[in-house]
Amino acid sequence: MGLKNRTPARGARRVRPDRTRGLKDKRPRENLRKPPKPAPRSRHVSLPWSGIKTTLSTLGVSFIMLLLVAGVALVLVYGYRSTTMGEYFALKTIEIHGNSRISSREILKTADLLEGANTLALSIDAVEGALSAHPWVEEVSVKRVLPGTLVISVREKRPAFWILHEGSLYYADVAGRIIAPVIPGKFSSLPTLEVEAGAWSSTKLLPDVTQALQETRILRGLGEISLLRLSAARWLEIYTEGSDLRFSIGLENWPANLQRLRLALADLQRRNELPGVREIRAQGANVWVETRPGGADAPV
Repeated sequence: MGLKNRTPARGARRVRPDRTRGLKDKRPRENLRKPPKPAPRSRHVSLPWSGIKTTLSTLGVSFIMLLLVAGVALVLVYGYRSTTMGEYFALKTIEIHGNSRISSREILKTADLLEGANTLALSIDAVEGALSAHPWVEEVSVKRVLPGTLVISVREKRPAFWILHEGSLYYADVAGRIIAPVIPGKFSSLPTLEVEAGAWSSTKLLPDVTQALQETRILRGLGEISLLRLSAARWLEIYTEGSDLRFSIGLENWPANLQRLRLALADLQRRNELPGVREIRAQGANVWVETRPGGADAPV
């Protein structure tokens, strides 16, 4: 069968076959390699001149401030040494007020004060603390008067009784609190206070009772009190000098008992019967009178 010559239809497009298809690539091998990476560029960093100036300025100001602080500190140290070591503030006068039992020499020794010491260097708290520890000191105040004076004001404890404690005689205040031992050279005659075992809680009543005894003058004309005894049964026994007459006051509602005792004593004195009385005892609503041998006890 033969081929017929066909005439291409109108509008048809002739395509030329690619003669190179299937042929090996004849290009050089080096052209097929990947292109080399470009070398990294060096980066140039520049600091702003304004930042450097600010940093240097800050450092300079800090250095100047440090120098100023150091200079002020040196001036203060020099001034302190000059004032504490100079003669202008040397202690020249020590005034002491309010002491009677404590000598001024003992106060100076207790406070460890020496003439010539620097007034500014003295610790007021230390001086007051040392003096407050003294057994006779109730209150103390210390005042510094520049340039060279120290004023010490003392309020001493007031003894009201002698009291026997652990075999030794002591001074005690009006509430029975021990102050200091009785020693020669500082001897004062005072009433003796005896407190029986179990009666120490009653000592808190002593200030009011003793004040009432003085104000009402119950013992007027009978001599001074020589002995006060607090019993465990809550009685206060009172003895007077030069007499064996005893007054006993019940501590339960003691103001009323004291008033009844005062009235009974006045009645016995008016009737001139007091010399034959040994004891007057007031408790509750009754007042008992104990007479000497030959008499009869009876309630008043």
